[in-house]
Amino acid sequence: MILDTLTPILTDAAAQSLAFFNSLAARRIDAKSPGDLVSDADRAVEQTLRQRLTEAFPDCTILGEEYGGAPTDRFWAIDPIDGTANFLSGLPFWTVSLGLMDHGQPVAGGIIAPALGLSAIGAPGQPLRLTGFTPGSRPADPPCIGLGRNPRWPAADRHAVEAAADARNLGVRLLGSCALSLMLVATGRLKGYVEANVGGLWDCARGLALCRAAGLPTAFKLHEDGTVDILAGLVFGIAQAAGWRGEILDDR
Repeated sequence: MILDTLTPILTDAAAQSLAFFNSLAARRIDAKSPGDLVSDADRAVEQTLRQRLTEAFPDCTILGEEYGGAPTDRFWAIDPIDGTANFLSGLPFWTVSLGLMDHGQPVAGGIIAPALGLSAIGAPGQPLRLTGFTPGSRPADPPCIGLGRNPRWPAADRHAVEAAADARNLGVRLLGSCALSLMLVATGRLKGYVEANVGGLWDCARGLALCRAAGLPTAFKLHEDGTVDILAGLVFGIAQAAGWRGEILDDR
């Protein structure tokens, strides 16, 4: 079973990343662009994931945030550390994550937040495999939604989503990690997640797969520049009220 193979791969990469996190003063940091940081930890963990995935799934290609790659019919989208700025700040809100895309659809995924002790691995049609989430901590009706923030999404459009959430008495949480936010949607801690022009499929493929495995509505739109619009969970009405239009609202 694919999930049995994914578990040790993610666990080993999580241990590697946590060791880097616990030695932040030794990290080598570069800026890919203003405000977009990358460290030696990001690169080393991606290399580990690439090696392990190539050995376990030789029929799949790999698209990674740090070393790129070309999407094919079936490929892994990997993000070695999602939430690098949080990671380098010593904040625990970051993840190691990967998702399998099959003919344009997310079909399996795994996300681990090593510094929080949380993980979720799943695929549609199979129950989520969770670590660190106690059943009693799941609310009947989450009062918060997750929201992304990036320089490609105009602030005015993001503020419109915030206003639409406020009108429904929902709190907005910006965690600085798309993967962590989507994992919290899939596990019932956030009502949903909204972000436009996410950096790439490596940011969202695994989270969308987990949300689908949890039976939640999801939609995404891949733009020509590789960025992605994302809706997950019970936020389609909020997106519509905020002025989102087009196919993404109908693709659930």
